[in-house]
This record gives sequence, structure tokens and C-alpha cells, in this order.
Amino acid sequence: MKKILLILALICVGLGANAQGIEFTHTPWADILAKAKKEDKIIFVDAYAKWCGPCKRMAADEFTKKIVGDVFNKNFVNAKMDMEEEENTPFIDKYPVSAYPTLFFLKPDGTILKKVVGGQSAESLIALAKDAIGNWDTSAEFAKKYDAGDRTPELIYSYIKALNRAAKPTLKIANEYLNKQTDLTTTENLRIIHEGATEADSRIFDLLIKNKDKISSLVGQEAFDAKVETACKNTCTKAIQFKNDALHEEVKGKIKKYLPSKADDMIIDADLKYYIATKNPKKYLRACDDCVRDEIKNDASKLHELVMDMGNNFPNDKKVLKSAEKLAKRAAENGGMPEYYMTYASILLKNEKKSDAKKMATKALDLAKEKNKATDAIERLLEKIG
Repeated sequence: MKKILLILALICVGLGANAQGIEFTHTPWADILAKAKKEDKIIFVDAYAKWCGPCKRMAADEFTKKIVGDVFNKNFVNAKMDMEEEENTPFIDKYPVSAYPTLFFLKPDGTILKKVVGGQSAESLIALAKDAIGNWDTSAEFAKKYDAGDRTPELIYSYIKALNRAAKPTLKIANEYLNKQTDLTTTENLRIIHEGATEADSRIFDLLIKNKDKISSLVGQEAFDAKVETACKNTCTKAIQFKNDALHEEVKGKIKKYLPSKADDMIIDADLKYYIATKNPKKYLRACDDCVRDEIKNDASKLHELVMDMGNNFPNDKKVLKSAEKLAKRAAENGGMPEYYMTYASILLKNEKKSDAKKMATKALDLAKEKNKATDAIERLLEKIG
């Protein structure tokens, strides 16, 4: 389980977070550095130019995706720098670029962790984020002091924080320390409980809840709530990873109890992912119905994503494909995008409605030509339909 927190922190995206894309800060470079140091976070910078085509495409199509926002908003201080604006001279002088976009991942002190040139997809952005987080690992220096016998609360807190930041397990260190404490309500120990509560199915999470008022007064209500949400998401992902029904139900109960304002969306998303992992089409369809009714309604983009998941994860289940056909039609009619009609055509083909599939694929082709979009995939689908 050495890498479990990397899975918990970064794969468990989309479990009910409110953000719908990267939230960029628009402040002077000195303020961005100060914010990163205060929050002890990596800085992500999109160094761009207004005239740059790939910059505009990435800003419109990739940075705005929820799956990207969930990762970047949690782990980084995000900034956009127009490299041709005088107000950004302090950044430009220190980090000159020769091509756009150039993406920087920087330590809080401004040291470059990673620098990448060129437009990226959502998937590649997430991969770059994981790599940057993995490369910013200061836990070894604290591990040496810990192994040498240092058990001061300052060292334990810094060690746990460094492990969390590097997506490494922390429960063992936190429990070993807390189990020997006679007073868990000291300021130092409350901070350690807050930092160490990484999973909702743990004693430390119970201590977090037990000391809710004291900890929220110490770290702020927003930070407390964020910790509860993250711990619940992590346990959702662990239940998925180990296909543990009891754990899945346990964490849903905790979400309802401790995160009532976010419970509906989080539970729907957790159910969708869990029933995909456990190959349970009946319960998955029920979760899809809840999702469409309560979460995405007539949002064409989200409907399309759900349809894609349905077709990819249950490609031979007739009931799932029947439901997917209805949702694909709604997505296509509401969104009017060639890719939506192409997906609709693919689902129709799976449902052995060849004539209807051809009509929708032809419509997708016409729309793609009208919007000057690539047609190769649609043409291949038409060849497959025959």
C-alpha cells in the first residue's frame, strides 16, 4: 500500500467537488509566492500569449474540465502569466520562455520542479501534476530525524505534512505518536490530528470529528471542512480499490452525516465509480438515474460524459445500452456537437439499430464539416456501419 495515498489523492477526482476547472489567481508574482509559502503548495503557472492558438485551446477546452480542476485546485496555487504584459515583468525576467504555452511547476520558493512546452490534454495535465507532486518530496529529511528518535510535535507535524504532500502513507506515523499522548487537546496535537486525518475509516478521523470545535477554531472552518471532505473521498476510493461493499456503505453514511450540503452529489459520484469497479450494472443504472435527475439534468457535456462511461464500462449490457441511447439522444439534441452525434450513432450501432446509427453518423459528419472539425473518426464509424 506504499502508493495508496497517490491513488487516494489524485485518482479520486470527480467525487462531488464543486470546482468546474482550474481556479487561477490573478495577483502580482510576489503575492503568488507569498500565498504558496503560506499554504505550503506548489505553484502552477500557465505562461501564455494572447495570440497563441494552443494557449487559447487549452484555456477553453482543458483547464475548464472538472477532472483537471479537482487535481490542480487541491494541490497547487494556480496562476496565469501573459508573457507580453509589463505587469508580469518580475516573473518574465526570472522565467523567460521561447515558446507558448510554457507550463511551470515551481516550489514555494520559486525553484523549478518541472517545465513543459506545448499544449496539453486533460490527461497529460493530470500526469504532469502527479509527477510534480511526486518530485516535491521533502519527507526524507524528516524521516532521518524521526528514525534518530525525534518525537517532538513540531517534527511529527512536519513529517506527516511532507508525507501527505508526497502522497505517501501517514497513518502509521500519526498513530504511533498520538497513541502515546496523554492530552490530545493541546494545540500541537490538534494540528497533528487535522493533518493526519487522511481517511474517514480511521481512528484519527474519529478524533478529528470529536474535536471538531477546537480544530475548526484553530485551522478555520473551511480547512476543517476540506479535510473531512478529502478524508471521505479517500475512503470512497479505497472502497473502490478493494471492492469493499461494507466500506463503501460506511463512508456514504459519514458523508451524509458530516457533509450534508454536498452529500447527494458525492454519493452519486461514489456510487457510479463503485458500481463500475464491481461490475454491477443494476446498481450502476440506478446511480445513473440519480445522476441525471439530481446532478446533470440537461447539461449536454455531462450527459455525453456519462454516456461514454456507460458504453465503455458496460459495452454488452442491453439495459445499460438502452438507457445510454436515451441519454445520448438528449445530449446530441441539447448540445448539437458532432462528437455527441457520433457517440449517439455508436450507441445505436451497439443496440443493432444500423439505419438510425448511419443517420446520426451522417449528421455528425455534416456538423463536423460545418464547424471545420476533424472528420476521420466519424468517417471510420460510417465505414464500420456500412
